[in-house]
Amino acid sequence: MTSIESLHTHTTLSDGKLSHREMFELAQTLGISIVAFTDHDSVPTDTIISELETLREEKTKWVIGIEITANLPTELYPETGAMHIIGLFVNPKNKKLLAHCRLAQDARRKRMRKIVDNLQNLGFKITETDCLEMSGGESVGRPHIVQAIKKYPENNVVIEKIRIEMATEASTNPAIQEQYTRMMQKGENNYPYALFLTPNAFRNGYAEHEYMPDLDESVKLIRESGGVAILAHYFTVQQKMPLHVLERLLYEKRLDGVEVVYGIREYGTIGEAEMNTERDALRNMAKKYELLALGGSDAHTVEDLERYVANDWFSKETIGFTEKILATGKVSKQFSSL
Repeated sequence: MTSIESLHTHTTLSDGKLSHREMFELAQTLGISIVAFTDHDSVPTDTIISELETLREEKTKWVIGIEITANLPTELYPETGAMHIIGLFVNPKNKKLLAHCRLAQDARRKRMRKIVDNLQNLGFKITETDCLEMSGGESVGRPHIVQAIKKYPENNVVIEKIRIEMATEASTNPAIQEQYTRMMQKGENNYPYALFLTPNAFRNGYAEHEYMPDLDESVKLIRESGGVAILAHYFTVQQKMPLHVLERLLYEKRLDGVEVVYGIREYGTIGEAEMNTERDALRNMAKKYELLALGGSDAHTVEDLERYVANDWFSKETIGFTEKILATGKVSKQFSSL
C-alpha cells in the first residue's frame, strides 16, 4: 500500500467506465490509499452507499464527493462558460445538493439533444437513443456521445474529413496549428473533443448546459452539505478566467482551494511547459492564502488510474492531501470510510 491518493475519480454514475466498487477495488489493487468518488453533478444513491459501507474496513479508504458543473463567477459577466468545482466529504443526502443534481441531470439530457443535432448537421450518424444506450440511460456525458459516434464505422470517415480540414487550415493559421499539434500528440482518442466536442473545438458540435449555478452558488451548495469546495483542473477554464481573477477569488476565500495535481494528459505534448508553469502558480497562490492544494487522477477508466499510479512523479504529490483537509476542521469523516 502506497500513500498516493486520488481525490478526483469518476464512475458509471456519470461518465466513468467502472462502478464504485470496481473503481475502489482497482484503486486498492494499485495501492492507492484514499479514493474520492467525484461524479459530475451526482452523488451515490442509498444502494451505492450501502455497498460502500461493506468496504469500510478495507485498507484503501473512500470519500464521497461530487464535481459540480458551475458557471463562471458573476463579475466575469457577460462572459459565460462551464467550470468545475470539486466537493469533498459532502453529505449525499443533503436536500439542496440532491435538488441540484436533479436539475443538472435534466440539463445534461437537454444538452445531449442539442449536441446530437449539431453532430447530425456535421454529417454524423447518431441519435439520442444511441447516447442513452451508451450511458445506461442515466447521466449522459461527452464520453458517452463519443462512444455513440464510434458505434457506426461510417462516422470515422466524417472524423477524418474534419481532421483533414483542420490540418489544411492549420498550415496558414498559427492558433489552429497549435491546437492541431496538441491534438495529434494526444492521439486519436482526443480527436472528437478537439475537432467538435469542446467549446473551442474546430467545428461546432458542442453545446453548453442550460442550468448551471454560478461559482458562488456552487460553493455554497458544497459547503452547506458539509464539504470543501475545490476548483478543478484550472487549465480548462483559464482562457475565460485569467490567473489574476482566480487569485482574487482565493483572496476573498470564495473557494476552499484549488487542484494542483491535474492535467496528466497534457504531458508529452506542446502544452507540457505551460501546464508546469500553471500548476506552480496555483501552488504558490494556495500557499499564499492558506488554502487547500489538492487533486487526483480524474480517472474515468482502468487505463486512466493505471497511468496515474505509474507516473509517480505526478501522483506522489497527493500524499497527505486528505490529512490537510481534515486539519481544517471543516469536514466530518462521516461521509468516508476514514
